[in-house]
Amino acid sequence: MKTLITFLLISFSLTVRAQDLGKMNWNFKNISGSTINFGNGKSFNTHLYELKYIGQIPNGDQIPFFIFSGRDCNECDANISIYIHSPKDGKLTIENGQNRYQYPGKERDVEDNSLVYKGRTFYGQVLKNTIGVIWFEEQLMEDNSWRKSTYLIKISNGNKKEIVYKNSTQLAETLELLKQGLCKEIKGIDTNTEP
Repeated sequence: MKTLITFLLISFSLTVRAQDLGKMNWNFKNISGSTINFGNGKSFNTHLYELKYIGQIPNGDQIPFFIFSGRDCNECDANISIYIHSPKDGKLTIENGQNRYQYPGKERDVEDNSLVYKGRTFYGQVLKNTIGVIWFEEQLMEDNSWRKSTYLIKISNGNKKEIVYKNSTQLAETLELLKQGLCKEIKGIDTNTEP
């Protein structure tokens, strides 16, 4: 009986500590190499190069989802990418381009400098009753036509769900939420395709 009570007390203590982590103040403090440091004394090592902190999305009583950018290799041809991760999910896997998302802005072909991609990205409340990160994209196709698509990472109940919409017309809705201060736009950059 004593062993069972001890086990229950330890389990309760670990649960409370996990919930307390989510309630802690996770304000961004600074970057040290590949590590993001927070005002609460906690840090998260992303193992990325050229790391930049973008923002975060609340996650209920759990640790927030952090949005940041970087490269998964040092002095290489890989483009800067966006990553969305909560330390509650453990180490961020970055090998072989895993968990990376397109950075918004314009992308040109590395060989002829022609425009091949343009996109805008927002995070926060990006659609009605939807919290997450959303990309509004246009990609040049082989027949020289532009294909529009919308890519959403919906954050709900501590999980990420990826949804793709073809020819979505939801940009106006997101721009209205931006005007209301319910979401933020990630400033785009100009890049070239990876060789």
